[in-house]
Amino acid sequence: MSSYHVNRNDVNSYPIAKAIMVADVLPCPSAPDAGASTSTKKTKKKNSKNRASTTTAKKWTSKDTARFSESMKGQGYTEGLIQSIIRSNEAFPVRFWVVDNSGSMTTFDGHKIHQLPGNQIKLLNCSRWAEIQDTVAYHARMAALLEAPTSFRLLNPVYNIEQFGIAERGSENIPEDLRIALSNIRDVSPSGVTPLSDRVQEIGIYIESMKDQLTAKGQKAVVVLATDGLPSDQYGQSSTWQLNEFKLALRSLERLPVWLVIRLCTDDDTVVDYYNNIDNELELSIDILDDFVAEAKEVYEHNKWLNYALPLHRMREMGFYHRLFDLIDERPLNRGELVDFFYLMYGADAMDGVPDPQLDWGRFLDRIAAVTKKENLQWNPIKQRMMPWIDIRKLDQQFGSGFKCSFFW
Repeated sequence: MSSYHVNRNDVNSYPIAKAIMVADVLPCPSAPDAGASTSTKKTKKKNSKNRASTTTAKKWTSKDTARFSESMKGQGYTEGLIQSIIRSNEAFPVRFWVVDNSGSMTTFDGHKIHQLPGNQIKLLNCSRWAEIQDTVAYHARMAALLEAPTSFRLLNPVYNIEQFGIAERGSENIPEDLRIALSNIRDVSPSGVTPLSDRVQEIGIYIESMKDQLTAKGQKAVVVLATDGLPSDQYGQSSTWQLNEFKLALRSLERLPVWLVIRLCTDDDTVVDYYNNIDNELELSIDILDDFVAEAKEVYEHNKWLNYALPLHRMREMGFYHRLFDLIDERPLNRGELVDFFYLMYGADAMDGVPDPQLDWGRFLDRIAAVTKKENLQWNPIKQRMMPWIDIRKLDQQFGSGFKCSFFW
């Protein structure tokens, strides 16, 4: 798991930085933290009651942007990706996570990401639960940094912990929110079954209460289902009836302003195929995500010129949406889509005055090569070594002189 890099000289003036550093030194408890559980229970009713009032996105000042940018660049994010996250936070002002802590999460086929200095990465074999703990902890810190209202709901309540949130009680409580969230996710152990339908229906009710407010502003709520298994009943049975009930629960979200991410924590082909088929069956904005390396392989199959580095995967996990990010693991991008993609990657300033690749491919390629060279190398999960964001040679192979574009025909 990567850590935020913040300027410790700013700690007294920057509450989110303080929260992150407190979390970094918080010891992992060996037993349930009664204080954390009590705090969660005390605020739960208030959070539920006031949930609809938390859909106003944070208004970013230049100082906020500078601090956020410094922190994210320390993790390898480009200026374009940083600006994309800020814009996305305005479009998706509230997030709901369902965290699968069922008994099957003890299966030891997970993949934990350990980020080393210089953005190098080491993948560690672990349980599925350790993988999702790592993922939730990362996104709790991200929600704190963004001051983005985010609710994490356990699939199976344990130790009197049902849910915990970040930024749902105002910015002044975010340091405490983050402390409780990280303590809770460390305390919880996997047990129980997979009642996904119940959790989806509960979240649908909350989003229904804020639907008009979101729609009026052209916004959506993000729902992330982090799971390793098929929906089941109270006895752990995944019958055809249970699978259809889950589809109906998801279908109820179709009439709501929702962007759905299903983050899979399993190598089981049956489970993966089931969720991929859901994507094809429902009229729902949805992204099915595998783990980092598996997702990188899908992207590489279609767009070999792109280094699917960790920042891209983290953004998709948190619900970042752009149609090109949704397409990179489904089909090759075409030449006409490249400008928009590189604007997302590198930002408007870096791409200012870039030539149209359909009119002057050579100059366009030179510009992308120059911009890419200025960025730090990123760990490539396919080649398993540090590489640039873009392989210019492969980009030219795919779109260069041999490429026939309908624009010219």
